[in-house]
Amino acid sequence: MEWTPEAIKAEMDYRQAALREDARRVQEFYRNGGKPRSWWHRMTHRHEPEVPNGQQAA
Repeated sequence: MEWTPEAIKAEMDYRQAALREDARRVQEFYRNGGKPRSWWHRMTHRHEPEVPNGQQAA
């Protein structure tokens, strides 16, 4: 795959938006009385949308 300047910018924008969303979620969690978690716990317990598995989704 060829990385054009537009593709690189789009990838950077996508990742930056994901980081901002994660930061917003963590701040909201703390504001609502959540207990601070380690970076490892946050990385291994992410709230990602569930994606169906190929044949099982059919």
